[in-house]
Amino acid sequence: MARLASIILVSAAWMASFGSLAVAAQMPLGCFSRTYDTAHLRIHHSQQVQRLWIRFEESRYDPGKIDFGMNLWVRSQKQIWRAGGRCKPSGRGLRCQPDTDGASELLVTLEGRNLRLTSPGKLKIFDDVTGPDLNERLIGGSADSTFLLQATPDAACKDARP
Repeated sequence: MARLASIILVSAAWMASFGSLAVAAQMPLGCFSRTYDTAHLRIHHSQQVQRLWIRFEESRYDPGKIDFGMNLWVRSQKQIWRAGGRCKPSGRGLRCQPDTDGASELLVTLEGRNLRLTSPGKLKIFDDVTGPDLNERLIGGSADSTFLLQATPDAACKDARP
């Protein structure tokens, strides 16, 4: 009986991992973006993110995982802010961990042809000039926690490489 129980547990674990791989295979790779117009930002006055691009690629270093690179433009800031890291299958989507210490994970799910990007905590980003050790910024709050992104031609995300 104990042997049957262990076979069932191993089979269930194998099926769960297979399901996660199937989820990863369904997640589209490539570029997704969103630009918020002035009217939207006027209504959502506490939102800091004006524009966001994110690119997903199969990881070159960790088979079965997906790397991401993200560019953000923040209100009243001239520089491009960046984040990047690695994703793994989780539930109906991906769970992505930025490479910077203390950064909140990102949850990624498909909604039709769109991609929903959710950050349950604060998103830690760095600017393109000084790098992560010199100029960090935390973005968070309800207005900057969920983004609905559309598929975008890869050329738009050329600078958002993982």
